[in-house]
Amino acid sequence: MLTMLLRKEGVVSEVAENGQIALDMVLSDMDKYSIVLMDNQMPAMNGVEATKRLRTGGYKNLIVGVTGNVLEDDVNEFLVAGANLVMFKPLKMAQLSTLLTFVDENGWISMGPYKVLKHVSNKLEWVAENNEDVEWQ
Repeated sequence: MLTMLLRKEGVVSEVAENGQIALDMVLSDMDKYSIVLMDNQMPAMNGVEATKRLRTGGYKNLIVGVTGNVLEDDVNEFLVAGANLVMFKPLKMAQLSTLLTFVDENGWISMGPYKVLKHVSNKLEWVAENNEDVEWQ
């Protein structure tokens, strides 16, 4: 479903069957992936753990955590792991369009230090200017 939505937006995407495969794909060619949409509920390795390992492995591009859990603790767990933004399932075309427009307008390739984004009224806004406001693990 997500792949179809992305294709409608003109985005070329790849799907990983589990968190370990996602981690291996991205770390093997970090420049190939400008955005990672990381599902929290994946077999072999969940999205939070895969996100942590991507960050410790040196991946600096945008990571968007995707989860059906809307509790603040679940969102914070993704952010602390290194996600820049958390979006809730089911993802809608408008959400993806907003994200892609933001990335297009702001040129998020290898941007650092990491910044945390939040989705407010169909717009994405910076929450933290740098790592000082967010504790990365």
